[in-house]
Amino acid sequence: MSTISDSAQPISGPTESGKEYADWQALLERTPYARHLGLEVQRGDAGLLVHMPCREALIGNFMLPALHGGVLGALIELTARVAAQSQDTGKRCPRILDSHVNYLRSAKARSTFASADIVRQGRRTSLVRVICWQSDKSKPIASGQVQLLLPTIAVKQEDLHEQPAQQT
Repeated sequence: MSTISDSAQPISGPTESGKEYADWQALLERTPYARHLGLEVQRGDAGLLVHMPCREALIGNFMLPALHGGVLGALIELTARVAAQSQDTGKRCPRILDSHVNYLRSAKARSTFASADIVRQGRRTSLVRVICWQSDKSKPIASGQVQLLLPTIAVKQEDLHEQPAQQT
């Protein structure tokens, strides 16, 4: 499978966008399904984007061949979550309230990119639009809108792994 990186390259350097890149990449690496998909953050012409390299395991229709629709839906949701969480000062882990995916054309078996625009980031919710494309950003293959709930209390990572004390 070929990799298309016509509008993206890895970020380097200690700039503010470099810190944002590191934050996005760290968030993706903490998500098991994002790791399974091989998602990585790259810099595009209009800011950060998520790159999903093509693998045979992601193909849903071998006759075309085309990527599985669920993989595209996951790419949209994960991109939205990372964008919303990176903008949240409390570093809360957002939960998906609602997700709408529009499949615009067949997604060929090649690298896919996604970019997110935060429509509204409030105290409790966030609304994010995501566009997915392959070789040409002006020809999107899918788009989506994801509404996320930001918890009112930030939970520490250690607290998630603690088990409640047993009563005797």
